[in-house]
Amino acid sequence: MRCPRRWNGFVYFHVVLVIAFGGIESGHFIFSGIARTLAAESSPVQQTATPISVKIKLLSGATVEGDLQSVNTSTVTIRTGVDNKSVVTEFPVAETAVIELKGVSPSDATSSGDILKLTDGTSLQCRSILGKDNSWSVESESNVSLSITPSTMASLQFRNLNKAVREAASQNAGAPVLTDEMLIIRPGDQIDRIPGVILGLDESSVSFSFDGQTIPAPRTKLAGLVWAQPEESPYKPTIRIRTLDGSKWEATELKFVDSGEKGPVFQWTLRSGIECVCDPKQVASIDFSNAIVRWFAAIAVIESKAFDNPFLSVSVRGRSVLLAPHFASNSKGRDIADEPSTKNLVFPVDGEIVARVPDGTTRFRTRIVRPEDARIQDKILCEIWSNEDLLWSSADPKVDAPWVVDIAVTPEKRLRLVVRSESKISAGSMVTWLQPRFSP
Repeated sequence: MRCPRRWNGFVYFHVVLVIAFGGIESGHFIFSGIARTLAAESSPVQQTATPISVKIKLLSGATVEGDLQSVNTSTVTIRTGVDNKSVVTEFPVAETAVIELKGVSPSDATSSGDILKLTDGTSLQCRSILGKDNSWSVESESNVSLSITPSTMASLQFRNLNKAVREAASQNAGAPVLTDEMLIIRPGDQIDRIPGVILGLDESSVSFSFDGQTIPAPRTKLAGLVWAQPEESPYKPTIRIRTLDGSKWEATELKFVDSGEKGPVFQWTLRSGIECVCDPKQVASIDFSNAIVRWFAAIAVIESKAFDNPFLSVSVRGRSVLLAPHFASNSKGRDIADEPSTKNLVFPVDGEIVARVPDGTTRFRTRIVRPEDARIQDKILCEIWSNEDLLWSSADPKVDAPWVVDIAVTPEKRLRLVVRSESKISAGSMVTWLQPRFSP
């Protein structure tokens, strides 16, 4: 049995349990490049079945389409048709951002199954989840079966919760938890968190130890469960795989192999060590970028502000907040709009943004562009500073072609990105820094 690490207000919670479950006893949840984190070399898959058509998006912004052949330690291999000839082309993993499987996309359905979150950041839509003590089995909506233990489980949100209950249940999400918790739905869509030990889960109820008693709590009265886990580092390099059911898998190893009778399959290992096998028809995309680079949009910003302008009738504070540099997604898909890899840094007017260079990185890369439909394009100056040292600058009246930035940076130093305008009202100083990122 797993033991709780704290007991808090047990008398109060015992009363809550009696009220909530009256009659229950009788009535019956080290930064490194991806080339060093992927699985061992694998031979190209023999395409005896329907080819797996993919679109490869490179970090440079270029895209290439073809049939997937293999994924190995250093390369992604596809077969393309050029001048009526079949050509096999290899792309370095270190330059590959995303592989998208053509003709499929993650579901836009809202929470079709129970949502299980693992300690490694994986989030699964579950068709079934059952368990007892240290033996649990999970089947995702994308037909991936897992055998896991509570040590890899962070939380479980039961399906079919209304918006108010989901928001109430997620209010303390991410906060350290010293014991397992059971989340009871109270009148008015409120949530009570009951500390104890999660013993098991079947189709209808949760077995929960509280105050020395084992309580069968019906799933219909619960929002979910939380497992007590030690705190982990907020950042780990992973390959992010999305399946059609909306699940997000955080993997450190990935292979595309021929399994024999089942044909080509994806095999991956989660950061928590769990092995997974998945039919390619259930995979929507494979994002390598999280393991190759650190996205600027994913690190903490120290300061972001628009510069003061006496010619605009906006308060200094209002201008600084409303017109400050910010990140905006270049993706219209609901499921990936929050991914750092989809976000560009937008300067609406002249201003600056400051962040610290992530540990383990030595270069900063981006491309700077201006809106094509902008009626006013003042002459601007863009600068990049490391503490008090100017690393890069460029000035141009129109920026007809993107400014390419590829500079050396020093870990832990403050990096300050600046946009300045020669105009007194800076009306034509909007620029976008495309997918700014740090790399080893």
